[in-house]
Amino acid sequence: MFSASAAVLVRLCDISAVSIGFWRAFGAAVILFPFWLRAWLREGKPAVFNTGAVLAGVAFGLHFSTWCWAIQHTTVANAALFVALMPLIVPFIAHVLIKEKLNKYEFIGVVLSIMGAGWLLARQFTNVPGDIAGSLVALFSAFCCGVYFVLGRKYRGKQHVILFSWQVYITATLVQVAIAYIFFDGISVGDTRSILSLAALVVFPTIGGHTLAIYLLRHAKTQMVSFSVPAQFVLVSIAAAVIFGEIPHNWFYPGAALIVAGTVIAIISSNNVQEE
Repeated sequence: MFSASAAVLVRLCDISAVSIGFWRAFGAAVILFPFWLRAWLREGKPAVFNTGAVLAGVAFGLHFSTWCWAIQHTTVANAALFVALMPLIVPFIAHVLIKEKLNKYEFIGVVLSIMGAGWLLARQFTNVPGDIAGSLVALFSAFCCGVYFVLGRKYRGKQHVILFSWQVYITATLVQVAIAYIFFDGISVGDTRSILSLAALVVFPTIGGHTLAIYLLRHAKTQMVSFSVPAQFVLVSIAAAVIFGEIPHNWFYPGAALIVAGTVIAIISSNNVQEE
């Protein structure tokens, strides 16, 4: 639920995508710092940064910036749907990085979702070509998020969740600062509505959503943690229709149904294999 609020809050901001991503990560790092310091002292002053958390933070920072950009360049529902492909990308990344096994139902899910994504991209190319860039960037963002999830599971280990999360947020902050000053005009804040939206982004989907996800990565298979993504798509689409009046075209629904069905099949089958 917390994570599902991100798309709507991003749309309410009137600043660049990388600025939104920066404030999300930086704000979370600032709020968590006192808790990080206490945990750091209690854990015997371990290394402030470790390779695993830094790698996860780089992927996380790229995910934040690209996800915000996608929302700004297509409909909220469309961006959320293509990011919902993330659970289908995760098992392949996990297979390479942490040797989690794939099964035939995950491949079936991938096929269904690829069909759905192909249907949507073809229709967008014909009817709303302006959405193509947002869709492709959302897909890349899903890949970055999948890498971050898998690296989090691989390197989180027995490390305190606050210690790991803070490293991820600080690294993501630095990544977005670099992007902002190399490719854009730096970091901006925006008007009052943007500031309030940014504050809500920090508290709810970032600290409330991603920190919880990092905690769960120690206790559940990566694929199950990613289950929230297709669920978010449904909530986000309803919210966008009510708040922004973004009603998807009729041809959007068949593609969305295939993507969500494929994702759910892959996740459920993955969980069943884990329980066996």
